[in-house]
Amino acid sequence: MLYLQILDKEAVEEVRAKREIPEIKPGYIVQLKVEVPENKRRTSVLKGIVIARRNAGLNTTFRLRRLVAGVGVESLFPL
Repeated sequence: MLYLQILDKEAVEEVRAKREIPEIKPGYIVQLKVEVPENKRRTSVLKGIVIARRNAGLNTTFRLRRLVAGVGVESLFPL
């Protein structure tokens, strides 16, 4: 188990050296541009509040909550 943690930590440091990883915390209001999987040319802009963050090394994700037609929708995004 310890070896996997060391490898994961090294991989995270490698990714951070290549690109900037934003600091996203619960309570932040964020706006994302996301490519729609059904139509590769179309991008959709999503705006919502971050309600959770799961720190898991390279598999870190955050949960975004927004309103669509008056209904609350939660989406999970990789960081």
